[in-house]
Amino acid sequence: MIHASLVCQGCSGTLYAVSTQGGGASLPTWKVDHDHTPVACPVRPLLPLGGTAVHIQELPHAGHVLTQLA
Repeated sequence: MIHASLVCQGCSGTLYAVSTQGGGASLPTWKVDHDHTPVACPVRPLLPLGGTAVHIQELPHAGHVLTQLA
């Protein structure tokens, strides 16, 4: 599943989020990163976000990288 467009807090660039679930895993596995990596994004070292969680807001460092979802 591909998540709706997200915005990076550091550079206001567009992020993508992809989740996969399978093999009996109870939680989806996420990957969140810039669509096009900007040269100067202050949160670039935190990306890509990844891991298992019900929602992307629960990933480590998500509060520092993702703008608030509507």
